Amino acid sequence: MKIFSKYGIVARIFPTIIGLIPLFIFQYFYLRNLLNVNSVWAATIGNASFSTILIYTFNQYFVRIPSKIFEDWLFKKKLYFPTTNFLMYSDGEYSDELKNNIRQKIRDEFSLKLPNKSEEKRDEKSARKRINEANRLMIGKVQDGYLVLQHNIEYGFVRNLWGASLVGSIGALLLISVSAHEGFLRIVGAILAIAYCVYLAFGFLVIKYFGRAYACKLIEEYVGR
Repeated sequence: MKIFSKYGIVARIFPTIIGLIPLFIFQYFYLRNLLNVNSVWAATIGNASFSTILIYTFNQYFVRIPSKIFEDWLFKKKLYFPTTNFLMYSDGEYSDELKNNIRQKIRDEFSLKLPNKSEEKRDEKSARKRINEANRLMIGKVQDGYLVLQHNIEYGFVRNLWGASLVGSIGALLLISVSAHEGFLRIVGAILAIAYCVYLAFGFLVIKYFGRAYACKLIEEYVGR
């Protein structure tokens, strides 16, 4: 995924910027004095360059990777992602008739036979793996759909915001620790730390909600093709 695509900007760069707010504050109030930069232009260029490096580095390594690890834990490596759950006969989101139609469509288009109801009961884990494989093929078919892309961007944003909150909470604690004599900055740092920690604790609810919305749109657009 290109970093300057719509997905890259909204789902990856924006969460990273949110997570780096404490470090940007630290940069603005402390870095200039630390480097003894007196020129306004030099300070502006230096701040912009430093911010760009921060965003790129943290986006690539310290936001996206922890977010993916958390997603793998939350959905057990996609085996319990909503797109997989919805196509299981044991799930009640869609009718068995629609699930049968989707299975037939997948078999016709990809030569992939998904488990029937009795096979699913006998070996649920294997059924989930095969459905997950089919989901990847379905994504390839409809990924250019506007609404699917929009829901994917929204899901990517809230997922990556979890990793960004992990970075942000550490940055907020750093801001608090270096602002011993700056009451306002300590308050800002404390507010940010609380906000990040709340999302770390309860963000999985938001991620699941947007994951369901994305899964519904993916299935509906695939069926409609």
